This record gives sequence, C-alpha cells and structure tokens, in this order.
Amino acid sequence: MQEPSWQVEKKKILTRLSIAIYKMTDEQLISLLHLFEDLDLKQNEKLLEIPKPKPDEIISARDRQLLIARFFLLINQLQEADLLRFMSRYERKRFAMLREFPRVPCNISLDLAANGRAINCFATDISAGGMFVESCESFTMGQPVSICFSIGQDQLPLKLKASVVRLEHGGIGVKYESLTQYQVEILKDLINRFHRQVSTQFKVD
Repeated sequence: MQEPSWQVEKKKILTRLSIAIYKMTDEQLISLLHLFEDLDLKQNEKLLEIPKPKPDEIISARDRQLLIARFFLLINQLQEADLLRFMSRYERKRFAMLREFPRVPCNISLDLAANGRAINCFATDISAGGMFVESCESFTMGQPVSICFSIGQDQLPLKLKASVVRLEHGGIGVKYESLTQYQVEILKDLINRFHRQVSTQFKVD
C-alpha cells in the first residue's frame, strides 16, 4: 500500500532539514524557532519558548540535542499548508545565514592545538565565522582550540583562536574567537579564492 503523496513529500522535507540542522551553529538553531511563530501550534506553547543564552554562552551538547528534538516535534505537528509556509520562511532564513557566513568546501591541512596536544588534521569547509575540521580525537563543547595553517608560500602561517561549537562523528565545527582585522581580511581573501575554485569546477563540469 502506497503512502499518500503528501506524506512522502513530508518525509523528504524532514530528511533535508535534519541534514541542514545538524550543521548549524547554536545561534542559527535558536533563530529557527522564531519561524514557527503564528503557525497552528496553540496547544504546544511551551515548545515555542525561545531559549535566551547569555552572550558568548556555549549550549551544552545535551541542551543542543533537546533543542533539535523540540524543533522536530514542532515540525511533525504541522499540517501541509503550515509546513509549506514554514519551508518558505526557512528558505529565506537559510539564504540570509549563507550570506552572513558563506561556507565553501576546502581541503586545508592544519595543526590544531587543544589541552596541550597538537593534532594534524584537515578542514573540509570554511567560512568567515568558522570551519569544520575532520578528526577522530575527542573534544567537548566550548573547548578552546588553536588553529595554525599555511596561506601561501610567501606569507606567515595564519594562527587563530577558536572554540568547539559542534560535535559530529568524524570531526568538529569550530567558531573563531577574537579575530583581528588582519585575520578577517586574510580569511576573506582565502574564502574568495576557494569560491573561485568551486565556480571554475562547476563551469568545467
């Protein structure tokens, strides 16, 4: 017996959202809860209460998982019309987030220092706000780390302070801390360089 076409479409939407949500920062995740405002969820007002972390406060791994669970509880309660309205809002929000900190794929060899140990690993995507680093080592949410990598033959290595904001199987998401204007400009130049490489690859394909 085949499922109704709407249920099939809803499963596709949930799969797509689950992939995107686990890559979001805590701030982006919290901001998504605002997208549910004025939708038909009157019996679940407590689920709509927006967490208000203090400035620079890191949400624990447990609280992050509870936040994600709350998000999907809300999503599953939406009927077709409201879910389509939500997805329209989500697409606009996602575009705004991409404009703020556009992520580009990369393959940067770097040295990451944490708790007195140095680890050689690779960054697989980078933005003006942070990067994703592949590693089999164990880390904790909010853990401070130092990153160092080469940006060119005739330039000194770029050294950055960061903190762990996302834990995933096979790696961590880190957020830069206290960037100088020089570091910001170097990162912008580096990201633009990767953007051009990606654009060239698409044109060739």
